[in-house]
Order: sequence, then C-alpha cells, then structure tokens
Amino acid sequence: FEPVNVRSDAADLLFIGDMRMLKGVDVLLDAIAILNTAKPVSACLVGDGPDLEQFKAQAAALGLADKVKFPGRMAARQAFAMGRILVMPSRAESFPYVVLEACAAGVPLIASAVGGIPEVLAPACLVPAGDSKALASRLGAALADPQAVARSAEGTRERLKEAFPAQGMADAILAFYARIRGD
Repeated sequence: FEPVNVRSDAADLLFIGDMRMLKGVDVLLDAIAILNTAKPVSACLVGDGPDLEQFKAQAAALGLADKVKFPGRMAARQAFAMGRILVMPSRAESFPYVVLEACAAGVPLIASAVGGIPEVLAPACLVPAGDSKALASRLGAALADPQAVARSAEGTRERLKEAFPAQGMADAILAFYARIRGD
C-alpha cells in the first residue's frame, strides 16, 4: 500500500500485461488514435507476448509510432511510474493481480468490466470490453480532470486496504489449505 511516484516523463496512459489479443491492446491502440484526433496523448505499453509485433504495426499504421512506446517486460511497480493512468482493456480476465497492485499503489485505473475487476473498481472506472469508442471517451474524461482521477484512485486504495488486507488474505489462504488437508 505504498504509493508510486510517477516519473516526470511519464506517458499519459500505461498498459501492463501480456501482448496478446485477449488483453485488448488493439482496442487501446484504437482508443489512443481516437484521442489523438483532439489532442496529443502518449502511451507506454509494458509487456511482451505473441502479438507484440502486430501491435507495433497497428500503432505505426494508426500514426502513433511517436506517441506509443513498447519498453518490454518489467516489474509492475517499476512500470507504474511510467504512466499517469493505467488502462486494462481486456476482453476477458479472472481476477488480475495487477489491478490490486495498482490500486494499492494509488495508481489511477480504467478497465474493462470483465471478470473480477468490477469487484474492485467503481463503475466510473469501467468500460465495456472491446469498445474502443467507450474507452476513448472514458480516458478523455479522465485525462481532462486529473484531480478527480487522483481522488478516485485514493478512494479505491482506501477501500482496498479494508477489503483486501494482506494479513487477512494470507490468513484466508492458510485456512483454505488447512481445510483441504483436513486439519
């Protein structure tokens, strides 16, 4: 639950994850292209995977080669400092740890309303999966009001402290293992 300080050269938007279609990176790139019709928006897409070259080609085809960086894979906390708003445009998820890590670090987050993500994030932080226009709209609003985004992230962080305390989660896992062992 220690906040991450954003670098002075941080991109507007940040993605962290596997570079594959399931993660919605193509949707994010389309949303970035929409946003860039109104004003310049930069992005840092952290990760590696089977569709990385396809996403780089898409960024170039959309005229975003100078706006989108692909630095490769790195630790989440290191990556959090590289962007102002984390974007999780996944088409499907279970309960991604990066969402919990980002919220615990006070990182503003916009994500698809899939899997367990809506259990953590407020409706104002959620978009329908696969909808680049809705994603662009939500991101545009977030970029236009960074103070509101910061307040929302801090509120999520505080809720997370109560809902997912580290000791409570560890105790629950140990109790589960004890039950299945028959202790």
